[in-house]
Amino acid sequence: MVVFSKYTKIIIFPLYYLIHHNIFFGFVQKYIFKYFKYKKIKLQLNIDNIPLSHYSGFLFNTYEYNDRFLVEKYIDKKNRCIIIGGGIGFIPILTFKKSRNKIIVSEVNKKIIKNLKINLSNNKCKYQLIMDNLIIGSKKKKYENFFLNESFIGTSKYIKTKKILKIKNKSFNELKNISNYNTLIIDGEGVEEYFIKNISKIKNIKYLIFELHNNIFNQKKIANLFSILRKNNFNEIDKCFNSYYFKK
Repeated sequence: MVVFSKYTKIIIFPLYYLIHHNIFFGFVQKYIFKYFKYKKIKLQLNIDNIPLSHYSGFLFNTYEYNDRFLVEKYIDKKNRCIIIGGGIGFIPILTFKKSRNKIIVSEVNKKIIKNLKINLSNNKCKYQLIMDNLIIGSKKKKYENFFLNESFIGTSKYIKTKKILKIKNKSFNELKNISNYNTLIIDGEGVEEYFIKNISKIKNIKYLIFELHNNIFNQKKIANLFSILRKNNFNEIDKCFNSYYFKK
């Protein structure tokens, strides 16, 4: 999900709502085209709570544009990737197609898991799917609270609603061959804060792509996150809107 800064909104919003969040075009995509197709990737959209306006992003290929740009530009066979936030499977599938290496995909929203599995399998991905909340280090508590949003992409620890999900925690250390993975791709509605603050504890990670949620964090917190990355020898290589690529 693209989250714009205050100044970018003024310029981008008219075009954004004309193309990316348009109910009419969303209707056309949902009831006429049905599938989301991008190059050789074909995705089912069998999820109940996709807002109609969101479908226009599938029609015009603007869905996850910012993350897609960075993955296509920088991910290749050197990368063994862990993806936080599987969604419909688009970024995980694109990551696998670019790297040709087995991927680890984490998704906590059980309502979209079936659709995610179908898309990963239909697009012939080699993957391990984690349906728990991935944490770094030892488990201090068994479960973590997440909050369901109206949109399928809005499951978050940070944006609170009345619908609470208790998700079991799973440590990175429990994953087989985790030390072989050198790349972390994060789109978890604010969870980038957790992973960046703990980046020093996952020594094997050399490449980092994440979507920064300006709607959750103020400028002071954002500056602190970037400072943590610099202190851990991560350099900003590129960005696309609110998504960033860092390399160690």
